[in-house]
Amino acid sequence: MYKWIRTTALASLLFVSASVMAAAPATPAAADLAGVWQGKLAVDPKNSLTIQFTFAKDAKGAYTAVLNSPDNGGIKNTPATGVTWDGTNVKLQVAALSGSYAGTLKDGKINGQWNQPGGALPLVLSPYQAPVMSKAAITALTGTWVGPLKLPGRELTFVLRFKTSDKGEFGGTLAVPEQGGTEIPASDIQFADGKLAFKIPMVSGDFSATLANGVLTGAWKQPGPGAPPEGMPVSLKKGEYVAQVFPLKLSTEAFATLNGSWSGKIELTSPQGQKVSLTMVLRFATSAGGQYVAFIDSPDQKAMNIPVTEVSFDKGQLSFKVAAVGGAYNGTLAGKTITGTWTQGPLNTPLVLTR
Repeated sequence: MYKWIRTTALASLLFVSASVMAAAPATPAAADLAGVWQGKLAVDPKNSLTIQFTFAKDAKGAYTAVLNSPDNGGIKNTPATGVTWDGTNVKLQVAALSGSYAGTLKDGKINGQWNQPGGALPLVLSPYQAPVMSKAAITALTGTWVGPLKLPGRELTFVLRFKTSDKGEFGGTLAVPEQGGTEIPASDIQFADGKLAFKIPMVSGDFSATLANGVLTGAWKQPGPGAPPEGMPVSLKKGEYVAQVFPLKLSTEAFATLNGSWSGKIELTSPQGQKVSLTMVLRFATSAGGQYVAFIDSPDQKAMNIPVTEVSFDKGQLSFKVAAVGGAYNGTLAGKTITGTWTQGPLNTPLVLTR
């Protein structure tokens, strides 16, 4: 779909609602389109996108529809217009994506085509019913799972939590503490015969693993420059997460100078040419154990408490590194202002921090 329905996120790896053992879908009557219909759109030879159309019929028999993609958090409840259905043929438009769909019902499936400026792709839709979680699966998965995600040259921590809500709904989240620990919901979890799989639509991520001897061993896949097609290794065990402390090698005098919060703006240009302004907050504090520590917050991305792993401060020159996001900063302190440059991957941008 011309963005081919994708999203971009700034320097975030990230980061499970749940269900298990898919129930057999029930095919709606040919004369009734109401319900969820799902299919796969092959956006290129190596990648496909799950597409869901949810159709509803009003009292007068007219249909409305919304488009979702469990694979892409940027496509959520996107309205369709001009929905027509004669019992065999369906047509609709999705203005937000400059796209349209038309198909014909045959043998319980809608065989059709998605059209968008620049191309047209086949899209076959089938009736969809969310998987149903068994009691045994809920028992096996409930709790907190913690372990390393291995990246080239470094590691991050995955924290996966499964629980049943007060409403009796089973779900879960995935967080990366080193990148702020925001708990991101997942969808389409399936668990059968020791095989676990789920999606994280917000970051277009997929996880698959095998449970054996109390360990989930698998791979995390997320599109991005240099991302290995086979995914990145992950190994998780049940247990609570204990945050790692990164003591900073600062003198008492240097810490007294830096202690507190400093904030500034990073100005970026998105791949679509849009100007983006992101707030960055640098915080120096003392840990419960009396150690000097520091953190980066990105409120606009809801990423908080990302640990600063190294700091040096000498004669007004401040440098620090944030290993979890591959970021570094170098600046000069003058009064209550630090003027410097933030570097992260190919990004090299001015950043002025004030207190």
